[in-house]
Amino acid sequence: MKLENGNFWTKTISGKTISVCLASSLILLSGFSGVFSQENKSSGKVLKLTTEETVKRALDSNFKLQNLRYELAKTDSSYLKAESQYSWRLVADGSFRQTVLPLNQNNVFTGTKTSDDTIKGGIEKTIRTTGTYFKLEAGNRRFDSNAFEDKSNPLTASFAGLALPPLYTGFITATVSQDLLKNSFGYKGRNQEKILDNQKEMAKSQVSLQISEAIVGSLVDFWDYSVKLQSLKTFRRLKENVSNIRNLTVRKQGLGLSEGFEVNQWNALLAQADSQLETAVVQKDEAKRKLARTLKLENDSDLSEETDLMEEIPEKPDYNKDLEIAYKKRADYLNAVREKEIAELMLKNAKSDQLPSLTLSGSASSQAQTITSPDKNYTDATDGVQSARYKDFNGKVSFSYPLFDKGVAAGRRDSEIGVRQATLKETEVKNEVRDDLRGRIDSLEASYKIYKNSIVTEKETQNYYNGVVRSFQQGRADAVAVKNALDTLVRDQLSLTQAKVNFNIDLMRYYIAKNMLLERFDLDAEKLIPHLD
Repeated sequence: MKLENGNFWTKTISGKTISVCLASSLILLSGFSGVFSQENKSSGKVLKLTTEETVKRALDSNFKLQNLRYELAKTDSSYLKAESQYSWRLVADGSFRQTVLPLNQNNVFTGTKTSDDTIKGGIEKTIRTTGTYFKLEAGNRRFDSNAFEDKSNPLTASFAGLALPPLYTGFITATVSQDLLKNSFGYKGRNQEKILDNQKEMAKSQVSLQISEAIVGSLVDFWDYSVKLQSLKTFRRLKENVSNIRNLTVRKQGLGLSEGFEVNQWNALLAQADSQLETAVVQKDEAKRKLARTLKLENDSDLSEETDLMEEIPEKPDYNKDLEIAYKKRADYLNAVREKEIAELMLKNAKSDQLPSLTLSGSASSQAQTITSPDKNYTDATDGVQSARYKDFNGKVSFSYPLFDKGVAAGRRDSEIGVRQATLKETEVKNEVRDDLRGRIDSLEASYKIYKNSIVTEKETQNYYNGVVRSFQQGRADAVAVKNALDTLVRDQLSLTQAKVNFNIDLMRYYIAKNMLLERFDLDAEKLIPHLD
């Protein structure tokens, strides 16, 4: 917050800048001596907002904060989508085939018309810990041939006894597949799961930080409205004060105690105060509309002029202790650490990609066969599937190794570079956190001392102004002295206002530097996730 040409002050917090006219920033003035009149109370419903209430309303109403809360709910989406590969799956399929051929020596014994239909279903899963693929399925195969069924054919008529009705084969099959080298027992899969988990936590930390910054933004809007509202009250008092002194100067002129040009000076000051009052009205209305939109307040609600700005530091900062907290909670540092871990995991996977792919797979079936009906294969305890008398085993080994694969080599090289870059970034961010926290503590302590000194300065200036006014009323001081005293009082009261707001904003920035703002308002990132129907 800085003065520029004695007219404006500016404060920047988390990318948000507040510029308030010097005259519009006269907040919490205690009154210009006894000549100030009482302010008329506004009609309508008065709503008193505390800092905690403002934060609560912002979380429930502010569009940006609501949107961030929904973003917080989506931070684990990539992780959960990747987890779907380890879910149980219900699978089923059916195949139907019919073949018609001419009668010749090749198909005398197989038949000229055959049907071969298979229906099966089961469950499958990839086991997370080992990367093993497993499937269990049950099914039935129907085979039908017209072999030896044509009694008019002299070639097959003598073998009519070999003709069969449809043949049903039931089976239960277990299939297992395992990669032994490149993704040895799920090695790459587990690394990928850790990568996704880190990315989920990174997104959550980043959104939590954005929520903290948005909360501070809402508080600044609330304080800004309080500034504008009190400025309006101040300018009304200031205008009346200038008017009273102008009138007193006119009376003194009639007594020969003041000059005409002194009246001209106060006329000019009165016109200036009137212009400032009109500007304050417009600024107050704009700030109220913005705050009402942010917090979804009713249009006829008037906010109380009381604010609960902090006047003391709740707990004296301890740099070493706060630095430990910052390293454990700061989103930028934690994300830098996670990025390094992700880079290391990606390097491990890149090294695995250079290995051959050696996959071992096999299946074992218990089966049964009947010409009666498909269900008999499962109900017959003697010769059915459950008897496990008739088996079918199948084994397979597959090997794949790309030769002179430059893409795989480039992947490993890039992963090694990524680890080095992540290490450099972690060190840089760690130093930035250290320096940022030191700066935030220094700013907080300095703004606190400035605020306390401003209280003393304003009090002494108020007493000085009161004395000058009394001397002016008694004819022992001229208008120039009163004007100078008034200007000094305005500047010192403005400095007090600036110091108090600066102190509170620096306090919030101090909490953000440790990523403790949510805890300051008893909020938890998990509790901020909206409940979706």
